[in-house]
Amino acid sequence: MSVSLLRSLCAALAIGLLSGCATLAGDSTQKVDIQTVDSQGRVVDGMSCRAQNSSADYFGVSPMFDTQIRRSSSALVIECRRDGYPLARAVVVSRAVNMQPLQMLLPGGTSLMVLDHLTGYMYSYPRWVQLQVGADMVFDRRDEVDRGPTPGLITRHFDAFVRYASSARPPN
Repeated sequence: MSVSLLRSLCAALAIGLLSGCATLAGDSTQKVDIQTVDSQGRVVDGMSCRAQNSSADYFGVSPMFDTQIRRSSSALVIECRRDGYPLARAVVVSRAVNMQPLQMLLPGGTSLMVLDHLTGYMYSYPRWVQLQVGADMVFDRRDEVDRGPTPGLITRHFDAFVRYASSARPPN
């Protein structure tokens, strides 16, 4: 490798780090805690959950603490099911983090921000969500406060037929 090529590579890396390029300096995943609760806020363990964004699908049983979710600009859709309980569903909205106006002024800053957007590295989901059994909810990263669960908005309640997502009919 020639010396001039090595210098150019080091300069590009330094500019990327100075401009805050998350693709070069950040982490492609983040930890998300997924928990299910009833309408009174009591924990409901043992629900089979599936979380999905444009990058991957994630499966587990609630509570799913420290679940490594790939960062993405797309929403994370979570559905949790368990026999005898209604469905718990949530749409978790990611938001761009660590955006600095100075980044766009540095050489390569704008192009690196575009790269961060395309890879999803500049986005983050709320760290802790509590899905309410029997409800469809929306959680937004900008509503996150401190270390507690992110407040969610209930958009609708499910009836008895929603708990059976397959073609099977509910018992009479």
